[in-house]
Amino acid sequence: AMAQPLEILAVNHISRETDDVERLTAFYSKVFGLPRLERPDFGFGGSWFALPNGGQLHIIEKDTQKPPVSKPVQDNQLQITHDGRLPEKFIRRSHHIALTVADIDDAKSRLTTMGIPFAENVVPGTPIIQLFVYDPDGNGIEIGNFDVQRSKL
Repeated sequence: AMAQPLEILAVNHISRETDDVERLTAFYSKVFGLPRLERPDFGFGGSWFALPNGGQLHIIEKDTQKPPVSKPVQDNQLQITHDGRLPEKFIRRSHHIALTVADIDDAKSRLTTMGIPFAENVVPGTPIIQLFVYDPDGNGIEIGNFDVQRSKL
């Protein structure tokens, strides 16, 4: 008999590894206002946040013993933005987490006020607008008005 697939109930957490736990913790607190959660003492640094609908975001101190997965691509043809990062438009085609907001124009205004650059994309054939930003470690974050489709159709 063939094995049955696992029954997934929910996404429990998303994790981000970092060399600077305090810096990432401050970013996700300030930019997204996520509430902090109690975190067990695992013997390494980190912080936990509550996400809406029961999920969690875990910031984890990078393990210095972990070998690098791959070397970053060096390509002088690509236009590089601040901090030596690729433009935010590349986030949509690489690792990222996506967060839903109620008001996309308000999100744009707040990001601009905080000095956080973003790329913008419209999902074809929908009223959904995607914003792409980097956290201080260069992790991709997508912000979108994903619920607008349900209410407007």
